[in-house]
Amino acid sequence: MSVLRSPLFIICLVLFIIHQVLQKVYGQHYPLIDNYLDNLLAMPVILSLFLAERIALFKKGKNYRLPPTDIIIATLYIILITEIFFPLLSNKYSADWADVIFYCLGSVLFYFTINKAVRTE
Repeated sequence: MSVLRSPLFIICLVLFIIHQVLQKVYGQHYPLIDNYLDNLLAMPVILSLFLAERIALFKKGKNYRLPPTDIIIATLYIILITEIFFPLLSNKYSADWADVIFYCLGSVLFYFTINKAVRTE
């Protein structure tokens, strides 16, 4: 599936995995990266998987792209869960509105790169 072979999707996924391994397995901590990199990378990965699901399961066709409303709704859903509900449910989580900016930047990155590239293939 072309969306999952997108260079940007692969870069985001690999960076996310490398960061998690460095942080969780090797105990390497870089405060700025720890706070915001995963938030930036999350939306291109999540939205790419969402797009791949639409193409594969709903037979939308390989030229299908997510409409802006779907991207906005998915982004708001992730923000709602991670920045509002999780902090309400546990003290392990804290709301950080800078995270919202990085989630939105990741969605914009997806929209103008991965989502557009799929359409032209």
